[in-house]
Amino acid sequence: MSEEDALLRAICEHPDDDTPRLVFADWLSEQGGPLNAAWANAIRAQVWLARGATGAATSQRSKLFESSYGREKLYERLGLPQWVSQWARGFPTFASAHFHQLRDAWQRLAFRIPIRRLCLYGVSEADAAEFVAWPALTVLNELHISTVWERTAPPDVIPLLANCPALSGLKSLFLQDALFNEVTVTALMDSPHLVRLEGLVLRLFNVPTPPRLSRATQSRLFARFGPDVFVGGIPF
Repeated sequence: MSEEDALLRAICEHPDDDTPRLVFADWLSEQGGPLNAAWANAIRAQVWLARGATGAATSQRSKLFESSYGREKLYERLGLPQWVSQWARGFPTFASAHFHQLRDAWQRLAFRIPIRRLCLYGVSEADAAEFVAWPALTVLNELHISTVWERTAPPDVIPLLANCPALSGLKSLFLQDALFNEVTVTALMDSPHLVRLEGLVLRLFNVPTPPRLSRATQSRLFARFGPDVFVGGIPF
């Protein structure tokens, strides 16, 4: 593992800690070169701004991530696909792609950038079973999964997510057209791994007959996640 790889891995393993980011910025400065220097200054600026700093000079340094030229050079520098975005504290934090696109890139990205928000599209039940074994899922705090139907039923992905220890940092979960019922919803609410989950949306667009849940289960869902947990149909 190169020194750069080790420094980036430390950032990914401690995404809420500014210290590894600032250490990496110092390392970039030591390497020299216009891009390294600009990126180092931009990392420091975004960290300072996140801590509440003000000032035109600090704000200006952070604009490297907003310029087309700066983004292009950094994407090339890190080997990033264009569906990775939303730079914060020096690194992109959001990835949104079809499952198979992201699967092919995840092994390369997992320990180079600290992805906190992830949107996966076209997810089958088999894909979800593969997804929960991916590395570096512990840094995720938001997950959006849009499923694709298998035969005549929506995928049963909730138990896979509920039983995944690596998703213990998840605070928000959005599921579109995933199968749910009394058993799977109860498993999600009782999961020992999803105890930090604060937001849940079960979105039903392509399900012709929404599943029915008991009043007791609905009451538990509403009490924990609010009345907007269902979108596109409420299963009474």
